Order: sequence, then C-alpha cells, then structure tokens
Amino acid sequence: MRTKVALSVGEGLNVSALMIGGWEHGITVDVGIGGQTRIFSGQSTTPMPTRLALLDQAAALQFLTALREAHTGEPPVGVVAPAAVVPLHASRTQVAAEENRSPVPAVVEPGRAQLRVLGQPCIEGIVADGRPLRAKALELAVYLAVHPDGATTREVAEYLYPDARLSQADQRVHTIVSNLRHVLGRTGTVGAKRGHLIKSGGRYQLDPATVDVDVWTLRDLMRDATTAAGERRRELLLAACDLSSAPLALGQHYDWLEPHRETVRRWGTEAHLALADALVTSGEPQSASDLLDKAILLDCYNEALYVEAMRARYSLGDADGIGILLRLLSKALTDLDADPKDTTIALANGLRSRLATR
Repeated sequence: MRTKVALSVGEGLNVSALMIGGWEHGITVDVGIGGQTRIFSGQSTTPMPTRLALLDQAAALQFLTALREAHTGEPPVGVVAPAAVVPLHASRTQVAAEENRSPVPAVVEPGRAQLRVLGQPCIEGIVADGRPLRAKALELAVYLAVHPDGATTREVAEYLYPDARLSQADQRVHTIVSNLRHVLGRTGTVGAKRGHLIKSGGRYQLDPATVDVDVWTLRDLMRDATTAAGERRRELLLAACDLSSAPLALGQHYDWLEPHRETVRRWGTEAHLALADALVTSGEPQSASDLLDKAILLDCYNEALYVEAMRARYSLGDADGIGILLRLLSKALTDLDADPKDTTIALANGLRSRLATR
C-alpha cells in the first residue's frame, strides 16, 4: 500500500514503476520467451502491445547506464554495492614505480601462472593433472583480478554468495579458494616458493610475484602510455589495443561484474582513440581508419570513435565513408532512443562538403 500511495503521488511528476511479479492494484502482463504479451490479471485502459522488446542483463545495464549519463551528465557508476574498480595505479602489493623504471612489457614473462580475464576467462599453461576448476572458483579468479588489493572472506562472500547464510558463505569461500589455489598450482610454475593465491592482512589476493593477469598488464600499459612519448608510447598503445580486443569476462554474467567491465571497455576506447590520433599525426590515416573501425565494433555506441573515424576518412578523401559512419552511428543510437549530436552531424556534413570542393 505504501508503494501504491507513493506512485499515486508521483503520477503527476511522471514517476512510474515496473515491477516483476503480480500487482493487485493494476494490471499484470505475462511476457513470453519471445516477447509476446498477454494480460494476466487486471484491465488496461490503454492498448497493450502484442510484443515487447527483450534485453539480456548485460545489454540492459549498458542501456540504463547510457540513459543515466545522458540525462545527468554524470559518469557511469556501479550498479551493485560499492566495490573498487581496477585502479590505473599499482596495487599496494606492488613496489611504487620510479620515474626511470622501464615500462611494463606487453609480452608476459615465462614461468608464471597466467590468468586471462579479457575475453573468456581461463587459466593458461596447466601442465599437471588434478581437480578441474570450479565455476565459482573461476568467478573468484575474475573477482580478484579486478581487485588487485585483494578482499576479505566476508567481502568475497557478499558478492559471490549474496543469498547464503554467513557461516555457509564463509565455508564456500574457503572451498573455492582452495580449488583456485590448486589449479593455479598446476601451471608451469609448479614448485614456486610463493603461493599464487595468498592471504595477507586477512585479505585474499593473487600474488603478483607468481601470477600474470592480463587486465593488470592492460592497466599498466595505459598508465605508462600517459608518460611515454614517441615510438615507445605508440608501442604501449598498440599493445593495449591488442589486449582490449574483447570484453572483460566474455560470456559471464556475474552480478557484480558490469562496473569493472565498463572500466576496461573505457580503457580500450581510450587506447584506440590515442593510437588513432598518433597514426593520423604520423601520416598513416588508413591504419587509423582500420583501427577505429575495429574499435567501433567493440563499442558501437561511443560517438567519439565515429567522430575520429570520420576525420580519418577525411584524410583519405573518402566522402562516402564519412556518410556511412554517420548512418551507422544514427542506427546504433536508435537502440538507445537517441540521435547523434548536432556537432557530429555538422562535422560530417562539413567534411563531405570540403571534399566535394577539392
């Protein structure tokens, strides 16, 4: 009844609610697996569409995040309880970088356990027989990868077992920690003096001395690229673009994952934009155009990518390509019930006009 009153008061302010489950004070609509609708209970005063569009969880979160940012101008925020995203600086377990240290190499060091979380998550280089990796242990590996400072037993339980009783959740965490440690120990670093999954100060964390994590490498490449120059900066950005060719934990739908996936997606976009700018500056517009085409496939709603791609097409004298990019952007933003910015449309028209008068 409190909900009903609140919604009645807010009706004049365009406040409404969509609830999952039955609602005795209004209509309840049954939505089939293909989006087909039928009124389950109550009577509707307005025509009911016969079919509704369906979104999976990842697409819905991206859609809502984009809408919020468009309406408020505020950057995306987490959709679950607060949790630190992967920082662009080293974690507390790493030695602070000195100004004259060598940039992080893009190639992983041999002999280390290799955890891959960009794309489909997996542990590479397993050489010994043993128990398989449990699904929840894999989720733990991804969770610790985006929390390089580690997490307590209770923090892990809160995110991986939110519905379990505390005592049960803690025991389950201990079980999957053991399983993950066992599988990491079966990699090419068997016999290493330090463990791959350690507990320090009451916090579980992947040991950076014995475990290589690709998202950490991406983080360090982006950090080092901010201070590098010339050919070295270009090499770092190229390595970052290669690493960010797939979303974080592709194919997984962990409830806590989306804010971290968005952070990694943003790093990839920044790397592609910066490298494309360097390529255009160095007189390689075709390479820049190809790179931005790839980036648009990874982040089809990012207008900045289309803008830079249009400029690259202009450098190539490709007026048709500029028009195609504008149409692709318009079509993509239709999914979000949005349109390209006026400045983007003006840029596209202006570039094509200048090419026509050459």
